Formats: sequence, C-alpha cells, structure tokens
Amino acid sequence: MSDESYDVKLVMTRGTGSNDKEKLQVEVSADTLEELDEKVAGVRERMGEWADEIRHIQPNADDPLPEDQSTLGRGDA
Repeated sequence: MSDESYDVKLVMTRGTGSNDKEKLQVEVSADTLEELDEKVAGVRERMGEWADEIRHIQPNADDPLPEDQSTLGRGDA
C-alpha cells in the first residue's frame, strides 16, 4: 500500500441568476482509485437526489421573508 491518497471535489450548480442559484459541493477522499471511483459514484447519485429535493423548494410569495434576514428565524411570532 502506498502513502498516496486521492481527493476530488464535486460541485453541482443549479440556476444561473443570483436569485435562483443553488450550489452543492462535496469533497471525496480515498486510498485507491478503485475506492475513489466507488465513492464518487455514490456521491454523484446522492447529489442528484439532493438536487431533485432542492429543485422543489420554491419561495412562497404569500409568506415573504422579513427585510432583516441575518438569522435563520422566520421573524416575530
């Protein structure tokens, strides 16, 4: 076994404008190329599932966010 390891960064971007762009980024590491191939295949499949889920998230025009979006909270209750 060598001391080498293999790393790859996978980036998936959806949308083109500043208001409709989502970016998924995952880093994968492995000790062998065969292991890297397996891990990348699994991550690509999972990223596709995540992208499908994210694609269905759309803002509700009837429930606008407050102007101060500095926290993840939805505003005053």
